[in-house]
Amino acid sequence: MNQELELVESMDKLSDLMRKFQTQLRKGDLKEYTLRQLYYIELIDKNQGISVSELAKRLEVKKSTVSIAINQLIDLGIVNKIQSDSDKRFYFLQLTSKGNQIMEMHKQIHKNTIKKISKILNPEEVENFVKIVNKITVSKL
Repeated sequence: MNQELELVESMDKLSDLMRKFQTQLRKGDLKEYTLRQLYYIELIDKNQGISVSELAKRLEVKKSTVSIAINQLIDLGIVNKIQSDSDKRFYFLQLTSKGNQIMEMHKQIHKNTIKKISKILNPEEVENFVKIVNKITVSKL
């Protein structure tokens, strides 16, 4: 088999694996949320105090697209918009206690997946995998 075909097949396998991971995220208590909502919750958790504009820049989408998604999360009681004390025009995003609970469930799924991977790969293989994924993602194919 040629290298190009092997690479395509490996990408397909990785894609299937990611779909399985996403399916795991959407089971149990998290099944009522979309993958997009879970992704936004994760980004807000990782970037405490981020604004809608900063989130839009990071995701490389329009601010209006992010605003719609954030308003849905606000309506669900998952996110709060907090007005800045120093600049009343600026609002930053913060998870509510419900948002934090969702994030804890999300993190547990990540931990379970990492445990499974750690049983398959040795530490050196994990390090190489991380380096390879970072190298590919930084290139912005």
